[in-house]
Amino acid sequence: MLKTILQQIDKAEHDNDRQFITALARGLSLLSTFENSGITLTHQAICERTGLPKATVSRLIYTLLKTEFLAADRDGGYRLGMASIQLSATAWAQYDLTRTAQPLMAAFAAENQVSVSLAKEEMGEMLYLASFRSPARLAVQLMVGSKVPIAQTAIGRAFFAVSDALQREAIGRNMQTLMPTQFEQQWQLLLQQSEFFRQHGYSLSNGDFSPDILAIAVGVYNRAEARYTHSLNASVPASRWHVNDFVRDIAPKLQRLAARISER
Repeated sequence: MLKTILQQIDKAEHDNDRQFITALARGLSLLSTFENSGITLTHQAICERTGLPKATVSRLIYTLLKTEFLAADRDGGYRLGMASIQLSATAWAQYDLTRTAQPLMAAFAAENQVSVSLAKEEMGEMLYLASFRSPARLAVQLMVGSKVPIAQTAIGRAFFAVSDALQREAIGRNMQTLMPTQFEQQWQLLLQQSEFFRQHGYSLSNGDFSPDILAIAVGVYNRAEARYTHSLNASVPASRWHVNDFVRDIAPKLQRLAARISER
């Protein structure tokens, strides 16, 4: 977010855009330095991250303290204030990725005669948050609240493939706790499957989780967090589809569905 704001400031100055309020954008750039930091920041750290002059940062900090968008800590640093927290909570209340995805997923399942599910990683497994079933009965009936392995499922492999370094560290810790004796083998499998995802743009599980289930999956980008936070799969009985036909017909549609969910 910080990079985007700074780019817009540079563009506005270059274009002599009189509608663009640079002072406001600089204030927003200062607030955005706290994104994903989880810590207090000093005056110097804010200057370094924003590239703004010290005097400008001082005035912005003073204003944001007065309006409670920043709060001062005893150690001399600054953190997001109550006004920022309240505004963030309001925004989150309006942005519910699962709720947004459900009507799109229901239509997708009906139109393509497949089961489609949305999941996120939780403690080394994939937790199903939404699921719409195909008329064709699968050998394993998964529903909201179900958990499945990461390495053996398309939905888990896709999430791992799109995860950033910090997310992968967390996944690794959770998997080690969950399955200490199997961790190394499962981790290597995920790394191999990530390469498959990189080459094809989707993950595949053909009987790996259950002999009767054929599934593909993709990541779902969360604009509110500016990273991938979920994955989305489509699954069918393996006995009713040839894998090449399934991938050809469903993979592009599933990718478009994930993009639509991300855009909402």
